[in-house]
Amino acid sequence: MRVLYLADTYRPSRSACANRTVVLVEALRAAGHDVRVLTSSDSLIGASEGYVSPDYVTYFRTFPLEKKTLVNRLRNNFGGKWESIRVAKGMGNYDVVICTTPPLLLITAAMRIAQSKHARLVMDVRDIWPDVAYEMGSFTPASPYGRFFNHIALKAYEQADLVVSVSPGKVKKLRMRVPGGNVALIPNGIDEAFLGQDEDLDLVERLRLDEGNVCVYVGNIGLAQGLGTLLDIAMKRVDVRFLLFGNGADRERLERRIESEGIYNVEFCGTVDGRGVFTALKHATLSYIPLVSSRLSDSIPTKLYEALACGCPVLLAAEGDAADLVERSGLGRHAAPEDPKALLDAFDELLRCPYSDVEREVASSWVRENHSRQKFATSFVGLVESLGSYGGL
Repeated sequence: MRVLYLADTYRPSRSACANRTVVLVEALRAAGHDVRVLTSSDSLIGASEGYVSPDYVTYFRTFPLEKKTLVNRLRNNFGGKWESIRVAKGMGNYDVVICTTPPLLLITAAMRIAQSKHARLVMDVRDIWPDVAYEMGSFTPASPYGRFFNHIALKAYEQADLVVSVSPGKVKKLRMRVPGGNVALIPNGIDEAFLGQDEDLDLVERLRLDEGNVCVYVGNIGLAQGLGTLLDIAMKRVDVRFLLFGNGADRERLERRIESEGIYNVEFCGTVDGRGVFTALKHATLSYIPLVSSRLSDSIPTKLYEALACGCPVLLAAEGDAADLVERSGLGRHAAPEDPKALLDAFDELLRCPYSDVEREVASSWVRENHSRQKFATSFVGLVESLGSYGGL
């Protein structure tokens, strides 16, 4: 089959979108399919000098989303939609067009491309829009944004030949909206390649990762993460060092709070590559993984799989599917992000009763065996192959 995979970001980006898409694309290519990736120029932000992309990847240009303001997002998303359609016209015919979302506007491009090439349409839903915006309190269903995004989502569900998503809660919700209910679960899981890296010993020494109790956060520093809860804990537990790896729209606000309230045991460590993430998780006392609201009950952050697979105990500020995963792993505690006392109690319990090396390895093995992203990707390939084609070739 000839497959066009439309994604907001791909390598060299280390975004959640890119990390998931890479594994699914590799599985399709390993099965013998001719896959072409069409992705935005945002993928190249921060790329090392001289980076050479694979010959099956094409980048469409869009307004760079280096600062994630509302205006920049709109310029980026709308520009990317029309530019991806333009570029796809010259890329030949396809049996299947796969689009991963968010951003939701990208699916409108995929719909147009699939129709023009008489191809099947597969929709990979990492977050359900506009629902996630309602759950975060960004806007309401009755608002212009709510009506606009809901209209796009319903049209996409109607046209899609297959919808896949990343958590049981999301699949359950989507089955009530997708005509015919053709929705399948393809979780994120742990990328097996992530666990095969060597540790960065220079990072261990520079950040003193083996000295005292160290709590790490690794990921986007944005509004959806609700990292204010981490600062609440840091204020009360001054003997613990809190290291934040990543960047995002909420960093400046958090830095202002740290300065104004005199929180001196929190350090922003900037972005690190996959090897740095692996190293930090292997050496930390625990990893803090928050969501901004317990209403995001069907979200499972990718960083949760990575921490557990590294044998790093987790304090999860979330409820629902992610909390279920922590309980099954046996390597962490969870509480609602709206309950600061419960979060602090869980934090103290993790420090007071540390897990043994054996317990960490048991949890790590369980995640690797039961939540391998590569194994899930094989199931994804089977679903795509079962669709056949409209005869677009």
